[in-house]
Amino acid sequence: MAAFEYEALDAGGKRTRGLLSADSEAAARRELRRRRLAPLSVSRAGEGGAKRGFFESLFGPAPMKARDLTGATRQLATLIGAGMPVEEAVGVVGSQASGTPTARVLLGVRAKVTEGERLSDAMAAHGRSFPAVYRAMVAAGEGAGGLGQVLDRLADYLEKAEQFKRKVGSALIYPGVLGTMAILVVVFLLTFIVPRISEQLTSMGQTLPAITAFVIGLSDGMAQIWPFLLAGVLTLVVASALALRREAVRTARDSLFFKLPLLGGFIGKVEAARFARTMGILIEAGAVLPDALRASRRAAGNLAFRDMLASVIEQVETGRGLADALRATKAFPAILVYMVAAGERSGRLADMFERAADHLEADVDGAVSTGLSLLEPGIIIFMAGIVLTIVLAILLPMIQLSTSPML
Repeated sequence: MAAFEYEALDAGGKRTRGLLSADSEAAARRELRRRRLAPLSVSRAGEGGAKRGFFESLFGPAPMKARDLTGATRQLATLIGAGMPVEEAVGVVGSQASGTPTARVLLGVRAKVTEGERLSDAMAAHGRSFPAVYRAMVAAGEGAGGLGQVLDRLADYLEKAEQFKRKVGSALIYPGVLGTMAILVVVFLLTFIVPRISEQLTSMGQTLPAITAFVIGLSDGMAQIWPFLLAGVLTLVVASALALRREAVRTARDSLFFKLPLLGGFIGKVEAARFARTMGILIEAGAVLPDALRASRRAAGNLAFRDMLASVIEQVETGRGLADALRATKAFPAILVYMVAAGERSGRLADMFERAADHLEADVDGAVSTGLSLLEPGIIIFMAGIVLTIVLAILLPMIQLSTSPML
């Protein structure tokens, strides 16, 4: 059965919209009448026949949220692992989320699976909801006959990623508010306080301290050029966004990030942990090594790291050992290379990838926790230095003026 979007009138004349499964559009209309609804429009899910809101018309149907994807993946893993057919499991999970983007996406996927497509291919039509690496893992599970197991591991992976995002987001709230308030205070001082005091100081004809002259000049400059400064910032943002649409520019940016002393090492560990976790899931699901490497390459967030993996894939396909290929790039942590080498010797490559991923993820979590704990005092010290400079610039002339008659 296919999924249909509808808009109808209920018995009270109120418009209602939703999704239902039926063999055809005519069957969908009959089902609506059976529910005592007068159909206004009925169309296959995703074809746009039913009336959409402004943003849906402009940007397309809303994708699944990351949290909803995690929950749906967990439910699919349970149902498919229990032996339920794929199309039926997708339909059950989609029907439980009636009226949400999750229902629209899953019922659309179910319609394609019912028509004979593989689950991973059906998900490809909803790329905004199912990332490339997600689809690659599902495809590997389908090929190896372990779809339920792969979905269960995917759910674990997504849950950990969601927990990490929440942890970082929560930790950044206070520093973000603190930094914003400090910036507003500095702008207020430079815009309203410093100009009034500078008028009084300059009218006295007194020689101003260097720090006071600098702050007054900065305040006057901001008052004169702020429209141009704002326009320049907006132009830079727009130009950067347009430039980053080009893959060559993004690759150059990512390569630069990799070469930075501290940030480069952190990004390398993040990408290596993601690579190890993806490889562990895929190999355990039965994917052959080259296919697992290609799927892991699509999962990489850094384009420079993705290029390095392309080199690894090329070497592996020519017969070189995976550990040797990883070592040759000089971009992977030593612990990962050592564990991969041990896995190749013992035949437990998936297990070694999982252990390496656990170790690297622990290192990343520790680095993030340390960085966030240092961020707050760093912002306080930095902004306190700026505010102190402005305050000294205001107080020094006053002190100089009050003591000048005594000299």
